[in-house]
Amino acid sequence: MSDRNYALIHGLSRSRLWAAVLLLIMGITWGAAVSLGKIAAEGGGHPLGLNFWQGLIGGLTLLALAAVRRRLPSIRPKAMGFYVICGILGSSAPGILLFFILPKISAGVVSITFATVPLITYGLSYLLGIERLSILRCFGILLGLAAVGLIVVPEESLPEAGQALWVLLLLACATSYALEAIVIDKWRPDGEDAIALTTGMLLVGAGLLIPFMALFDGYLDIFVPWRTAEWALFAMAVTSSLAYAIYLYVVQIAGPVYASQTAYIVTFSGVLWGMALFEESHSGFVWAALALMLVGLTLVRPRVD
Repeated sequence: MSDRNYALIHGLSRSRLWAAVLLLIMGITWGAAVSLGKIAAEGGGHPLGLNFWQGLIGGLTLLALAAVRRRLPSIRPKAMGFYVICGILGSSAPGILLFFILPKISAGVVSITFATVPLITYGLSYLLGIERLSILRCFGILLGLAAVGLIVVPEESLPEAGQALWVLLLLACATSYALEAIVIDKWRPDGEDAIALTTGMLLVGAGLLIPFMALFDGYLDIFVPWRTAEWALFAMAVTSSLAYAIYLYVVQIAGPVYASQTAYIVTFSGVLWGMALFEESHSGFVWAALALMLVGLTLVRPRVD
């Protein structure tokens, strides 16, 4: 083997290893975000205030990164409209609902339910004529629905009666995120940097909450000595935004199909974080749901043509 070929193979191996390490970091970080959000929500803050600060802190974190890269968010009318729509679908609406639900259900079940986002995205994309019919991917959606059924139907699945309602509301959150993914795919402004777009989405999404905080007395004062809840909120906002930046980098160096595999790590690590931080235990139905959901993700995951 020539020195040139050896260097090429060695370089590819190092690149794949680096991408795998980033995938692991990203999945563990996003998985932890659910538990951090639960800690913040259990601190008693209003969901409006919690979501406002989560979006603002995350947006400012990415704004600093965008400034370092000298690719700030655009203020063109098309970009501003994009920020508003995605700020609602991907930040404000699901975030408020999530902070309301998190104190009422385990972090592990939340993580499993959120794994439905890719499944719902494909289903909506097919209904809108964006994706072609795929029997395997449809079967993956059915497995995801079966997983949700294993969580909400058996009385022995969840620890308390009535929690099935919160799981169904989490599906509304997942649907909102799926709609955001479709909007990003179809109507993302041309020539705009992904990190700058996400910055705009988070900041505008936070700004949209200001009148509602005033109307419903939902402001959360963080200019006080911080307790565990405030630190958890700050950590959730910063780590989630940085994880997204890592995701975009992995897409760039390894492709979107490879980067999409983080869904497996996020789901599984979210369950483990819940067990570690809250001493959560799950019924056999929930573990079976996790297994079905991971298989469903495998089938729905986009293929390389």
